[in-house]
Amino acid sequence: MQAPGGSEEPGPGPILQMQAVRFRYPGARDDVLDLDTLALAPAERLLLRGDSGCGKSTLLALAAGVLLAAPGSVRLLGRDWRELSAGGRDARRVDHVGYIFQQFNLLPYLSVIDNVLMPCRFSRRRAARARESQRSERAAAQALLEA
Repeated sequence: MQAPGGSEEPGPGPILQMQAVRFRYPGARDDVLDLDTLALAPAERLLLRGDSGCGKSTLLALAAGVLLAAPGSVRLLGRDWRELSAGGRDARRVDHVGYIFQQFNLLPYLSVIDNVLMPCRFSRRRAARARESQRSERAAAQALLEA
């Protein structure tokens, strides 16, 4: 679904939908993940809990388009990650997914919060949302000062 300005907004269906997803790392004998179906509606929450190596991080990487399911379908906002190029997946992830890698390198010259907020620098959509939120907060603060 397209919102004004061309950005995608959640429609009436699930924001994340996974069907018949299996994943096996190269060289591994067994699938690390075998999932029949998962669907998350807007604002719905999910807790992933399990032993080390049971597939929690793999599931998140598949949901975020970092890994691609084969076989199976992983759709974010109605779009299958496999339909996108690597650059397209990166752009979609920047605009729609908050993801901190298990093994990541912080930029040493930035604070922790600046490292976490780094994706906002690459996403017009997130930058616009941040500006709108900031304007709302300033207006609320001004109203309190004038009361």
